[in-house]
Amino acid sequence: MQEYSINHTLTAVYSPQANASERVNRSVISAIRAYIRPDQKDWDEVLSRISCALRSSIHSSLGTSPYYMAFGQHMVTSGSTYSLLRRLNLLNDRSLQFDRQDSFEIVRKQACEQMYRKHEENKKRYDLRTRNVTYTEGQEVYRRNFKQSCFQTGYNAKFGPMFVKSRIRRKIGNLYYELEDLQGKVVGTYHAKDIRQ
Repeated sequence: MQEYSINHTLTAVYSPQANASERVNRSVISAIRAYIRPDQKDWDEVLSRISCALRSSIHSSLGTSPYYMAFGQHMVTSGSTYSLLRRLNLLNDRSLQFDRQDSFEIVRKQACEQMYRKHEENKKRYDLRTRNVTYTEGQEVYRRNFKQSCFQTGYNAKFGPMFVKSRIRRKIGNLYYELEDLQGKVVGTYHAKDIRQ
């Protein structure tokens, strides 16, 4: 990470909305559910079809498909379609001829504008049902209990407390807080949605 100047940012526990790859995983899991049989033994056999569908589908946040964003042309999913497009000289499906870099710049600029519009729409919808809460360092709060059931120790998460008393150690971002238990031991980074007063 130092060699490539990568800034490693950790996300809060159990906050998949902070991790873009989790959104993709949600789509993959939904698609697997649609394909698998009741015995669930062959789910890995459909991954290539699911990946193809995700890459070639038009995303509302981009206004185009991820494949188009990466390669500047629509995905050809069939050999017969490819040969027909080749005979008709339509493999380069852009209506205006630009050099490759100019075309990518135009597509990416349009995608950025579309993503900004979608972000604003989602923000308005989210802000309607949320309240802005801030916590201060040293404040005692209750954090959501994410402790998992454990057969060996006899702990059942369903019977455990939903929230555990903790203390704000420090604020990390707009909605992220590092918490500690009442003895001062760090318990992790939590999203504000999982903290109560």
